[in-house]
This record gives sequence, C-alpha cells and structure tokens, in this order.
Amino acid sequence: MAGPRRESFASETEASLGWIVGVFGYRGELRVYLHNRDSVLLSGSWKVSLANGGESRRQVEISTRSGAGARIIGRVKGVTNEADARALMDYEILIPRDRLPEPDDGEFYHHELLGLKVVDTNGVELGLLTEIQSNGPLDIWIVGVGDDALFVPATAECVVEVDLVEGVVLVEGEWNLTS
Repeated sequence: MAGPRRESFASETEASLGWIVGVFGYRGELRVYLHNRDSVLLSGSWKVSLANGGESRRQVEISTRSGAGARIIGRVKGVTNEADARALMDYEILIPRDRLPEPDDGEFYHHELLGLKVVDTNGVELGLLTEIQSNGPLDIWIVGVGDDALFVPATAECVVEVDLVEGVVLVEGEWNLTS
C-alpha cells in the first residue's frame, strides 16, 4: 500500500513514522499508515508527537497492531470513541531521531536518504532523491530531475553506494528520462 504523499511536519531533530489516515470502528481506534509497516517501534507503547501543521502539536502515547489485510490499527491512550479518534485524522506521527535504533549495515532511514544527490557510475548527476515509495518487498527511490522523475529500484544491483557523509547515492547504469 503506498502511503499518503504529504509534506512532513518533522523538524530537523524528528523523524516521521507515518500518518493517522482514518478511524477504525467506534471505540477510538485509528487506521495508521506507517512508512515502514514492518517496524517494531510502535508495537509497544511509545510517547510520540502528533503534528498537523501550523502550531498544532500533541504529545501522546500510541501503540499499533496489525489489522485485516495490510491495515495497521493504532490506539492513542485516552482516545476511547470515534469522535476523538476522528479529530486525530491527518496528524503525522513523529519521534525524536535520537530515539531511533541504529539501522543494520546497508540500511538507512528515509530521512537520511531524502535530499541526497544521485549520480550514476559514469559520473553524471541525475538529480535529488525526493521520495521513497514502499510498495511491498521492493522500495522505489524517486529521483527528481527538473519536472521529470527517475524511478530507481532500491536493489544492490541498482544502488552501488550510499555515502551519507558526502550526501551522494551512486547508482549503476545509464538512466534516460522519458516524458
């Protein structure tokens, strides 16, 4: 399931875990989109910030569980009815970046990758990594090239190196834009 394409409200010190996208049932449960639905970060109870732009932020305690199919169901402590749950729709779920566990070797958080310069193995600068779509077993990295975009499969064959210090992603092959 591709998630909502929205601009994040996260500050420089926060990471977005996902969004509250709907209400589930009438007992205050929420439908949640997580950027990484396999994450165990919210499997227990976590204190997070909820933001919806402007100056509206709330500190809450949230937990998630699997729902039917690809659904993720969330519960915010103290929210016990549909009306209170509906009031949280479209809020982004944020945590301080320093609370994220260290990723395994060769793994990166989205916030570390977004905005990196993408260069092919011939040294041609392709653009900036603007979006990551997680559509199941394979992430697709979207590289903004002017008004166009390249879609790069996030595989070892396509992504040769990610250098966070230099801010560069090196990709294999020649990439042609087709409009």
